[in-house]
Amino acid sequence: MRILIASPIPPATRAYWALGGTEAAFAAIDRALSDGRMPLPEAAHIVTTLPLVALEEAAARTRHQRLWDALNEPEYQNALFVALSFLPHLEETLTRGAVQYWLRLAWEAAGRHRHAVPPDAGAILGSTELHGITDDLRLPHRALHLSVPPTAGLELADSNGALWTATDILLVEEPTPARVWRICLEALTAEGRTAHIVNMALPSGLALNEAVALHVGEHRWHPLWTWTLGAVLSMAPRPSSRA
Repeated sequence: MRILIASPIPPATRAYWALGGTEAAFAAIDRALSDGRMPLPEAAHIVTTLPLVALEEAAARTRHQRLWDALNEPEYQNALFVALSFLPHLEETLTRGAVQYWLRLAWEAAGRHRHAVPPDAGAILGSTELHGITDDLRLPHRALHLSVPPTAGLELADSNGALWTATDILLVEEPTPARVWRICLEALTAEGRTAHIVNMALPSGLALNEAVALHVGEHRWHPLWTWTLGAVLSMAPRPSSRA
């Protein structure tokens, strides 16, 4: 899965961050630009990856528990503000990259657990019966990478709307009281690897089919949620195995 193996932070970014965080890094980059020691494209790349280094520290401080706890940390917000003051048109791209990177950080902190769904199981999980199953369902580990077989029939659209077979799912469970599964679906397209993140709320007291039905207007993701829930149910997780 690309988001689990890619290296989104270049060594130069970490070197500038080590000078003392956002302000010190940005001041040093500004001096290098002014002196002609750094080309603008290199400076832009470093500045736009500084928020990811800040996110690493924010995620660790918040124990990788909840995405928005990390994103609301002052150090991350400051780094993002500096990056957007430099390249304001990249707000959506930087936010999407930060969410994906937090999922990776949470997965790494939870123990890098993986599970390959067999092709025969993948073919039937989309029809998993969810009625009457309570929200007691938990991931076997707090974060889990699922290898998705082609038989699953899960698809992801590229920027042109063409559909491609999904290959991977990364799941991260945020704890109660507002329990949420954050699901990253990835596919190999003609444009390269592409990923999309959807969130599934699991309110206390609801059966799984009722939890899925809560997401009015998001019907296109219901097959993904049903398949993913079915995959986790099929693993028969034991509470003692949670990371």
